Amino acid sequence: MPLIKRGKTFSVTDVLEAILNGDNSDFEIESENSDSDEEDTAQHSDISADEESEDENETEIQTGQQTESLSSDSEDVPCTTQCRKNSEGRELRWLKKEFVNPETTFTGADFAASSNYELQTPLQYFQRFVSQEMLYNVMVKSNEYSLQKHGTVADISLKDLEQMIGMYLHMGIVQMPGVWVYWETDTRYGPIADVMTRNRFQCLLSSIHFVDNLTVTDEQKQDKLWKIRPWLESFREKCLQIVPEEHNSIDEMMIPFKGRFSGIRQYMRGKPHPWGFKIWARTGISGMLCDFDVYQGSVQGKPARSELGISGDTVMRLASTLPTGQNYKVYADNFFTSVPLLVKLLECGIHFVGTVRPGRVPNLRLAEEKELKKQGRGSFDFRVSQEHNICAVRWYDNRSVTLLSTFDGPNPVDKVARWNKSTKSFTEVRRPSIVKTYNKFMGGIDLLDSFTAKYKFHMRSKRWYMYIFWHTIIIAVVNAWLQYKRDCRTLQIPVKEVLNRRRFQAQLSASLIQTHTIKRGRPSMNEERSQLSVKKKVYNAPPPDVRKDCIGHFPHKDQKRGRCR
Repeated sequence: MPLIKRGKTFSVTDVLEAILNGDNSDFEIESENSDSDEEDTAQHSDISADEESEDENETEIQTGQQTESLSSDSEDVPCTTQCRKNSEGRELRWLKKEFVNPETTFTGADFAASSNYELQTPLQYFQRFVSQEMLYNVMVKSNEYSLQKHGTVADISLKDLEQMIGMYLHMGIVQMPGVWVYWETDTRYGPIADVMTRNRFQCLLSSIHFVDNLTVTDEQKQDKLWKIRPWLESFREKCLQIVPEEHNSIDEMMIPFKGRFSGIRQYMRGKPHPWGFKIWARTGISGMLCDFDVYQGSVQGKPARSELGISGDTVMRLASTLPTGQNYKVYADNFFTSVPLLVKLLECGIHFVGTVRPGRVPNLRLAEEKELKKQGRGSFDFRVSQEHNICAVRWYDNRSVTLLSTFDGPNPVDKVARWNKSTKSFTEVRRPSIVKTYNKFMGGIDLLDSFTAKYKFHMRSKRWYMYIFWHTIIIAVVNAWLQYKRDCRTLQIPVKEVLNRRRFQAQLSASLIQTHTIKRGRPSMNEERSQLSVKKKVYNAPPPDVRKDCIGHFPHKDQKRGRCR
């Protein structure tokens, strides 16, 4: 067995002095397997998102242990180790100095000035996102698909599609266990069953299509969303016409789906619906969807590589549709945040606030969680980047959280009420300004998720892209309702007269079903006679089992005179 050559040992003090003096010649180790190390690094960059997050957590733990062991008493000494560099190739130096807030006065377009100052109907708001042209394209492709599949044209018209969407929205308000329950004898629901027959409704559902399968090229089929790509592009163009708000949040959304026949289904642990389709989305503080992108996973089995990574590229792609140089603010969680991303956004005149994983910040030495815990809830520590005026704050509440910002810092510090388990009462906790700003403007995606979950009917299908289609319909309803509320505030309409989400969707459903239609049935030859004729009373008899159960059918005396029931 070959002998192992032991190197020279160094103390912690020697290491600190060498790092601060910039002399690391005694610590350089020549490696014979440098090429293999680079290959291993390239292989590790292809791991999945879940494995990457686990590795980053392990890296954070190791980094925290090293920082704790090498921490010094001086807080003003910057850490200038050569471990990592920023996107421009220069070292990041973090100093504990006062953060100077830049000029961030919003100069973007005002949605009040761009509105027509005229309140429209729910159908008109809905048609801003689902236009007649979009439905016409679906009608043409659906008729072609029915001819290719069954040999006969389904004869789908624009009104058929509008009625189908209106029935779907009405099903979301009055929900039943299944679609066919609305037509069954015992549970028949007239506002839906009287619109069209059950077989016709099933024919429409099975014929809906968005592309011509015979004309699609192999290059187009490399897109995993080619089945519904024309509809998604048209819907995204309608969403981009919304006047964006000053504060925008970027996060992921999930469309519930557990089917097997889809190459883009994702699993996200900890979500209310862990299985489904992942959508990167950008919304305003009101929850209105402004831009989105459906996540497809790896391209041809290999994840795409870039300087910012998947998360950073997603933020840049969604923020690229914002006007530059007008001081828009973007908020994101620790999956997206990194220092190179903040630098790229600053070049576009867009500011950013977000939580960050400590392992992603080069050379940042903040107080550890144990130290902040000893100081008590509300304690925090901060540093400022000397190169780009980026502020990093670590705040301890129940746990420590680290945030990065390009326009907000720790001051002014206010107090917020927090529940204390030991005393079973509320206590005041110090809260930095950056935490207050993040909590106030970050919840746009969560608000949109809560809106889409209400009054949405779960319609099962064997075709995976139909789940995305119905989800875009619900998002169109939510966006239309939010724009309606925005116009109501602009026109100063009383709150009591503003339609809530349920009434708005009910009126929209009735408009889609009843506009440009005539009443079903055979018309009367004599209008006068039909007007004077008395409608026949319908007696809803109870089921036979209820009639003959001998309970509650015997007469009883009462003080008031009335009819027997």
